[in-house]
Amino acid sequence: MEFSKHAIRIKGQKDIHQVVQTISSLQGLVVVNIADSAEMRPVLFSEENLHTILTATPESLFVEALPLGEYKKLMRDKINLVVQSAISLRAALRTNYVADLAAHVRDFLRQLDQILLMLRCYALQKAQSSVAKNVQKLQILPGQLAASSFEHGDNVRCMDDLQYQILPVLKNLLKLLSN
Repeated sequence: MEFSKHAIRIKGQKDIHQVVQTISSLQGLVVVNIADSAEMRPVLFSEENLHTILTATPESLFVEALPLGEYKKLMRDKINLVVQSAISLRAALRTNYVADLAAHVRDFLRQLDQILLMLRCYALQKAQSSVAKNVQKLQILPGQLAASSFEHGDNVRCMDDLQYQILPVLKNLLKLLSN
């Protein structure tokens, strides 16, 4: 996976929304990493990281981006893996107590968190998109599944979270990223 690197002049832009709008003007690209100088190690493009960088009031922002098609393919591949993990976890919940599957649940939650980090990059740049709306829905679901698993120890709730909450959003994201 090869990133293209760009320097974006942001001098005088103090508002995070202005900077995001400037970043969004990179047509056909999805910014994944950002840095406040070419010498700095890039960090994941997120609202928190951007806010931290902007506190130093840099004149330019250095970004690493992927072509939209590559980004979509990468995310479809990653989401497909998470879908398969969700199906596997749901099947395991039919015959095992959720308490006995704690490592499996934690692994699945880690996978969800990883794709959420990458999807937030796109959602920040395309805040009005259907992908962003689905990312927003997906953000609350790991906590819901964790509560069903670790607080309540309820297999049925976990299976329902997977089947009726998480999988539909993931499948919708797959469809949206196929366009």
